[in-house]
Amino acid sequence: MKRVGLIGALALGAALRIVALPLPGSVDTGSWKTWSFVGSTDPAGLYGVGGNPPERRLLKWSGIAGTTEYPPLTLYELAVVGRIYWTIDPLYADSPTLNALIKAPGTLSEVTFVVVLLTWGRRRFGDAAVWTALAFWLNPAVLLNGPVLGYLDPQMAVPAALAFLAAAAGHPVAAGALAACAVLTKAQALFVLPALALFIWRGVPSSGTRALLGGVSGGALATALILLPIVLRGAFANMVQAVGRLAAHDMLSGYALNIWWIATWAARVRAVVDEWGWWRALTMDVRILRITDWMRFYPNPKPFASAVVVAAIGWACWRARRGLSIGHAAFLAAWCVYVYTMLSVQVHENHLYLAIPFVMIAGGFEPRLRSVAWAISLITAINMYLFYGLGDGWPPLVGRRWTLIDLSVLLAFGNLGVFAWATKTLLAATGEETA
Repeated sequence: MKRVGLIGALALGAALRIVALPLPGSVDTGSWKTWSFVGSTDPAGLYGVGGNPPERRLLKWSGIAGTTEYPPLTLYELAVVGRIYWTIDPLYADSPTLNALIKAPGTLSEVTFVVVLLTWGRRRFGDAAVWTALAFWLNPAVLLNGPVLGYLDPQMAVPAALAFLAAAAGHPVAAGALAACAVLTKAQALFVLPALALFIWRGVPSSGTRALLGGVSGGALATALILLPIVLRGAFANMVQAVGRLAAHDMLSGYALNIWWIATWAARVRAVVDEWGWWRALTMDVRILRITDWMRFYPNPKPFASAVVVAAIGWACWRARRGLSIGHAAFLAAWCVYVYTMLSVQVHENHLYLAIPFVMIAGGFEPRLRSVAWAISLITAINMYLFYGLGDGWPPLVGRRWTLIDLSVLLAFGNLGVFAWATKTLLAATGEETA
C-alpha cells in the first residue's frame, strides 16, 4: 500500500476511536467503573481477602453494587485507570472522561497490535502484516467492541494474537508469556491455546518438544508474576472461588447468535403456542432463557455442549497435527473460538471478538481466506449492535420485529451458515497441508 493510503487509513481509524471513546458504552461499563473505583485503592483485594469459606467482596460505586469474576490482569488494568481518574476527579463522578479512560486499555491494546504489525511485523512478514494491521484497525467488530461499547476483549485478544505471531517468528517463550497474559485477562482466551500449542510444536521456524516446553515455561513465569500480588495479599483462594463462578452463569445463550439462541426461541415458542397460537408465538421477542428453566423439561445441556466443543477442537487440531502455514494455523485458532461461541452454552454477544485478530492474520497471509474473514467480522459486529446499538442511549436503528420472526433468530441461522462456511474452509486448509 502507498504511504498516503496507509496514513489515511490509520488516521480514519484513529478519528473514529476519538469520537467513540467518550460514549457511555454498554451496560457492563458500570461494572468496569465500579472495579476501577475500588481497585484504585486495593487492586489485589477486589475478590475479597481471606475467610473460611473465602470472602466474596461486595464492590460499590455510585449506586452500583456487585462482585467480580474476572481474572486479575483485567482488574490491575482497571485499577490503574482508577488511579488516573482520581487525579482528574477526586469525587470520582461518572463522566465522558471516565468513559474514555475505562476504554483506554483496550484502545492501547489495539494501537499496540497495529504498531507491532507495521514495524516488526512488516520487517518479518512483509505485506501480510500491513494488510492484517489495516483490516484489524478498520474492522467494524473491533471498532464497535472496544471504542464504542467498552468491552474488555481487546486486552485479551491482542496478547493472544501477538503470542501467535511470536510463535511464528520462533519465540516460543514470549508466545507462552503472552498467552498467559491473555488468559489472565479473560478466560475465553483458553480456546486459542490448543491451536497455539500445536503451532509452537509443529510450526516454523521453531518447532518440536523443546519449543513447546519453552512456551509452557514462558506461560508459567508470566502467570506467577501476575498472581504474585494476589498471593501476597492473601486473596488467592478468593480469586479461585470468584473466577470459578464464570462457568456458573444461568443462561442458555447470553444474546449470542448461536445454536442455543435458536433453541431458546424454539423452547419459548413451544411453551406458549397452545395459549397464544402459532403466529403470535413465532413472532414474539426472544428473551434469555435460564438453564434451570430449560431443565424443567429437558436434560442439562452444559455437559453435552462442553463435550462437543472439546471434541470438535480436538478433532480440528488432530487434522492439523502435521503442521500448518501461518495463515492456516491462525484460521484454526479462530475456528476454535468460533466453535465455542456457536455450540457452547453461556456465550455472550461479544465472545466471537477473540476470533477477529486471528481471521485477519489468516486473511493477511492467505488472501483466499479474506472473504470468510470479513463474513465472520460482520456477523460479530451485527451480534453486538443488534442488542446494544452504540451503547446506553444509542439503541440500534434496526428493530428486531421488522422481520416478523425476531431478527436475532434469523441472524442466528445466518451465523450457522457462516460457521458452516468457515468449517468447510478449515477442512480444505487442513486437507491441503496434511495430505
